[in-house]
Amino acid sequence: MIDYLGDQTKHKAVHELPVYNLKDIQKEVLQWVEKNTDFLDDKTSEGFWMQIDYKSMARSCPALIKYFRHVKIPVQEITVGVLTESMTGGFALHHGSPERNFKINFPILNTDDVYTEWYDIPVNELEKFPEEINDFSGKACYKLTSIHETVDTLYPLRVAYNMHRCPIVFNSLIPHRVMPGPDAKYPRIILATMPMKDPLELMQLS
Repeated sequence: MIDYLGDQTKHKAVHELPVYNLKDIQKEVLQWVEKNTDFLDDKTSEGFWMQIDYKSMARSCPALIKYFRHVKIPVQEITVGVLTESMTGGFALHHGSPERNFKINFPILNTDDVYTEWYDIPVNELEKFPEEINDFSGKACYKLTSIHETVDTLYPLRVAYNMHRCPIVFNSLIPHRVMPGPDAKYPRIILATMPMKDPLELMQLS
């Protein structure tokens, strides 16, 4: 049994943050990605999360540091999510684990017509799934890939959100999948950052 998920009915799935200097962030991040990675040419990777030298990125992207000072949310890590042409079926249904409860995500490239869908799956239903170890956190989590393609017929959709207008706080504890639409373009790139402290005050449902 996994006990860290808690009662997510009390929390939002997503919270929109100010746009502020998003265009500057997108420009600087893309410049860094083009210089330091092959993400823009990647057509076959299916892992989605790409580990990077985030300290190098932070040094090269002053607009990102300026943004976090503006919203007064310090972060401790940065990673990149890449949806490639080989992932037209989406990024598999999953949930996050500590210390990755809430992320601050930024739309970077080709984010139109790609939706994150959060589903309300009761804890007693989650407990029926096998457990696996999260590669990044080292914590146990439920393996939900077996219902990736059918979850919409089995459980209520909490929200489907297209992140392309502004940065967001993202609740990773609620089971979710990433689904491209017919007009999606690739690679779809987002930036995910991990706050030093969960911004719970922004995620409380009224």
